[in-house]
Amino acid sequence: MYTDEQIRKLFDADVLSYLANKNRGGISGEKGNTYENFFAVYQLALFAQDVIENKREVNFYSQIIAFVDDLIIACQNDTTFEHYQLKNRTDVVWGSGQRSIVDDFSKQYVLNQSMSRESKLHLVVSSQELSVKLKESLPAAIKAYSQVLHFPYESSLVKVIEKQPDFRKAIEYLCAFENPDPDKIECVGAVLLGAWVSSDKSGACVMEILKKAQQSTPSFIRSFSQEWQLAPEVESILSKIESLSYNLTKGFLHWEYGNGLDKGTLPYSIDSDKFTRFQELLKRNNPTSFEELEAFLI
Repeated sequence: MYTDEQIRKLFDADVLSYLANKNRGGISGEKGNTYENFFAVYQLALFAQDVIENKREVNFYSQIIAFVDDLIIACQNDTTFEHYQLKNRTDVVWGSGQRSIVDDFSKQYVLNQSMSRESKLHLVVSSQELSVKLKESLPAAIKAYSQVLHFPYESSLVKVIEKQPDFRKAIEYLCAFENPDPDKIECVGAVLLGAWVSSDKSGACVMEILKKAQQSTPSFIRSFSQEWQLAPEVESILSKIESLSYNLTKGFLHWEYGNGLDKGTLPYSIDSDKFTRFQELLKRNNPTSFEELEAFLI
């Protein structure tokens, strides 16, 4: 995204050295950066609907050579880069002079301008009280393009989801179930987190991260297609099984037998190779009762 030569020309060798050291420190601490990873998953979830339904290309960057580098979001056909610096501490101040937060924000703005890019720079803190203080003391020099956000820290992702209504709503959209139970919410969050942590942070496409998460078993992440249709032969087989009802919701096959006596969901979406194999197995074996079908629903 940014080059050493570009930074050296805009600033100087000392600034480039500072960024290189900052980047090395960020990468070495990345494995334990639970707070940063939870926030990245939050942003992934918020962008998911736009990416899935409107095919928008969005890329996430983290711990690259930049002044505000915990998370950078670049969207297709948008000249604005969104940057996030996260602080899970209570002693954060804007500061002054070189290597302060205000200086990093100012230099990031200049760097983006040199690429004809606008900037939205965010300082994200885990303390609500601190966020208020930082908003009140936001330096005038960076106020036009800077914001302070509060994002809670918790020991588990599901606890963060519970605290953030927009996070939960975004996860519910991604989930294969309508009105999903807490365990399904937790599952979707967990596979998103795993997909993000294992992604290339030098430029990760949101759709590719979502696809990686969807490939987990179980993932219970909805289909990314807009239309879902079982093979006609499979529909015929299922419709003939007595006391069985089923539906395709968000690309997942949900079934119920005996008026609620037994019910479940295939743990993979209609987009997956596993679902294709499931349909082929039904066509090959042609089950005519629930007892015969049950072996294929596991």
